[in-house]
Amino acid sequence: MVFRLQALLLHGSLPEEDQDGSVSFGDNRANTEQQLVLIRSRLDQSTEEALDLKRELLRHKQEARHLQAIKDALQQRLAVQEDAVLQLKQELLRCNMAKDQLEGENAELKHKLSERNKLLTEYEVSSFIIYTSMHLSCLLQGEELQLVREALRSLRDSFSGHDPQHHTLDTLEQGVSSLMDRLHSLDTQRRQDRGEFKSPGRRANSTDRDSWPQSSKMAHSHSSPGLDTAVSTKVLYFTDRSLTPFLINIPKRLGEVTLRDFKAAVDRQGSFRYHFKALDPEFGTVKEEVFQDGAVVPGWEGKIVAWVEEDHGERR
Repeated sequence: MVFRLQALLLHGSLPEEDQDGSVSFGDNRANTEQQLVLIRSRLDQSTEEALDLKRELLRHKQEARHLQAIKDALQQRLAVQEDAVLQLKQELLRCNMAKDQLEGENAELKHKLSERNKLLTEYEVSSFIIYTSMHLSCLLQGEELQLVREALRSLRDSFSGHDPQHHTLDTLEQGVSSLMDRLHSLDTQRRQDRGEFKSPGRRANSTDRDSWPQSSKMAHSHSSPGLDTAVSTKVLYFTDRSLTPFLINIPKRLGEVTLRDFKAAVDRQGSFRYHFKALDPEFGTVKEEVFQDGAVVPGWEGKIVAWVEEDHGERR
């Protein structure tokens, strides 16, 4: 029936095979017209829906074109940003290269500055040694010798604990002590030649001798042979600020030298701990620490071997 109605609507007549039987449908004409109206209404509704779909399709196309335009704009901005990032990377690379170059130049300048400071220090030490060597023979007043002593101590404190310049200062200090001993010996010899003798129990009237520290009044290993070595003890001591040991003589026999005598001979400012090489019956060779000033320091094979170490507040 539906096919016949469609044929009726499209062609205005029923199919030929149904024309003969059209009479049989006479009774149902009213019903068919109602169905035709219903189909037309549905057709109108489908047409409206098709138009709505067309309008929706058109709107979606417009949105698609708008989104495509936005996409193109974003792609263009992305390309511009990529170019900017590439430029920043190139600039960063150049900055890193410049930084490396500056660091290299800085390191080279630091090295040159270190070498210059080293040369300057060596020049100052050499100048001081030359100045001291040239004018030491003219230093006859105790105050001037005291200035030399303080200058040596100040110069030593300006170096680090293991600076090689300590060896130069050690040599200078030993040379000064030796020269003072020689000057004292020559002065004594001149006085003896002139018939001037010191009264018993009275010290020599020599201001330069008395103004120098006690360690310089005692002969070093290369001092003049005018001193009486029979009543003196050779002392070899090490410090933590010099790689070269010091050698002095204390005018006492071995076994009579006390820690007070040793401190007076060393004559160093500050707080120190004193160790001496000794032979222990149980442990053999040891480093014995002496605390009391009146205690006799131990000897080793006819001499005294000691270590003078700075005391940093550690409890004994």
